[in-house]
Amino acid sequence: MVCVGEALWDLHAPEGIPLERAKLLRRVPGGGAVNTATALVRLGVPSGLCAALGDDALGRGLKDEVAAAGVDVGRLALGAARTGLMFVAIARGEARFVGYRQGELEARALAAALPARWQTRVVHFTGIAPVRGAIGALARAAAGARREGCAVSVDVNARPRMWPRAGRVAPHAGADVGVRGCFRLFAQADLVKCSTGDLDVLGMTARALRERLRPEATLVVTDGARATLVLGPEGERAVAPRPVRPLDPTGAGDAFCAGMLASLVWEGQPRWADPALLLRAVARGHDVARAWVRRKRG
Repeated sequence: MVCVGEALWDLHAPEGIPLERAKLLRRVPGGGAVNTATALVRLGVPSGLCAALGDDALGRGLKDEVAAAGVDVGRLALGAARTGLMFVAIARGEARFVGYRQGELEARALAAALPARWQTRVVHFTGIAPVRGAIGALARAAAGARREGCAVSVDVNARPRMWPRAGRVAPHAGADVGVRGCFRLFAQADLVKCSTGDLDVLGMTARALRERLRPEATLVVTDGARATLVLGPEGERAVAPRPVRPLDPTGAGDAFCAGMLASLVWEGQPRWADPALLLRAVARGHDVARAWVRRKRG
């Protein structure tokens, strides 16, 4: 599988210490594409990363560390955009983020790094910014993956700071061009995963988003520890996760995606078309996310 999207460094303050008072920070590879690819490798699924980093010490160091984790970095490009940083503070299972990123430059560098052919089984897009021009390239890349016979999945991951014009704007003709481009990407997917927070940024309900997807596609909507809603061709189902006390929720949604993606390999299926497979995939996603937030990441 190939995970396409954001790659950056997460800089964690000690648990319970606010960023204003933190003296030491722990550096961890992060970003939706990195987290998902890393979790897939830990689940025994060969995975690669398609992303853009700065051609600087931080970028080269991140590339080396991701490669050391077993992720194929052959599609990772080093360029002019600085490597992104995300400062993270955890208190009582809640995360606070402060980002230092060049959103437009990152998005354009990622668009330039997209391969002509994917030569894989599944292409997963995550942490995508609605930057005009760049998002169109991603939508075309997803269409190309479909023509190759790949399954395509998208984790919406609508970061409020990266979607400045998207807040509560439906994808009508007058909406931002970059936002409309994201919906062209979603329309190529067999599976779209989003959270209730993503829906709030998009200004849409789950059913409204599902109507904009391909008829045979499935939308999976997570809501933290509450039940996950699955909206597919066969109707709607809710799948409740087992309770867990999160120690560090950072990356839990990415781990959830990894569990769903791994189900295709474990069950030998090319798509998520089987409703029973979908429900098992969501349950496995819950299990992987649960282990992730409990820091049992092996």
